[in-house]
Amino acid sequence: MKRIAVWIVIVCMITALVGCSADSPKDTASTQATSETTTEKSAQTESGSTLSTDAVTTDNAFDFSAKTVRLNSGFAMPILGLGTWTLSNDEAENSVYHALKDGYRLIDTARYYQCEVGVGKGVRRAIDEGIVTREEVFITSKIMPSDYERASQGIDDSLADLGMDYVDLMLIHQPGSNDEAVYKAMEQAVRDGKVRSIGISNYYTPEAFDEVMSYAEITPAVIQNENHIYYQNTALREYVKKYGVVVESWYPFGGRGHTSENFNNETITAIAQSHEKTSAQIILRWHLQAGFIAIPGSSNPDHIAENYDIFDFELSDEEMQRIAAINQNRRYENW
Repeated sequence: MKRIAVWIVIVCMITALVGCSADSPKDTASTQATSETTTEKSAQTESGSTLSTDAVTTDNAFDFSAKTVRLNSGFAMPILGLGTWTLSNDEAENSVYHALKDGYRLIDTARYYQCEVGVGKGVRRAIDEGIVTREEVFITSKIMPSDYERASQGIDDSLADLGMDYVDLMLIHQPGSNDEAVYKAMEQAVRDGKVRSIGISNYYTPEAFDEVMSYAEITPAVIQNENHIYYQNTALREYVKKYGVVVESWYPFGGRGHTSENFNNETITAIAQSHEKTSAQIILRWHLQAGFIAIPGSSNPDHIAENYDIFDFELSDEEMQRIAAINQNRRYENW
């Protein structure tokens, strides 16, 4: 009888274990799409990718050998790119072409810039010459405020002007009166295969980010803001890390009219001299090592090449601390 009782206990234990396993299936699609990210809640899109608004764990580590960072959407994004603000279509075409030829793989534009046609031409020119394939180029655009009441059409207009079937990242250009509907349109564009990752631009506080999270089904992958040595906004960058969100810097040199102040900062010039690099190169290297994606803009082929030549040296911890000490929490723009 004792032997029979023991076997009954063993059978019950095995049954319980099997039942627990059956009740906890692993989301293999999510595991494959975001191998470096864990989520607490997920939903499947029509294309099989994972949507999540819960906190994720990721170290947001930049891969300097690949020159990319893994986004919480599962896609790899280059950590240094070309900005196209203020460029005409002709300038954008030439700048994009030269950038891709120099090794850039991230191109940032926006509907508001009115140069998406030129950006698309520059990419296709590089593709036609065998410099890159479309899949190797990461293209970012933004929905402009005047399109916030017609966000879905705005996305389609961007794709038409770029001459692309999809963009790699679409952002809300800045906070507005219809943010939730705009964000929902971007989420639908992900489901439709028109956009791969989504994010926000010009949201500067944890509170502003939390507002987006209150209605987001897909966690933003990127926040693009004004960031430079005088405005480092460490608090926001640290806050969004737990969501796997990466912060990207427009105006990494302070923007037009302010580059001189940034380039001639005594700390920057001293560090530049010790590395035999330019101030621009030191500032960009600081951005990347601090965890910011950077998108300096230029129409000058020499400057475009110079800005990308920052992967053959590294700033020391002491140098990073000296640059961090420059911070004044001072922005140049107010929007």
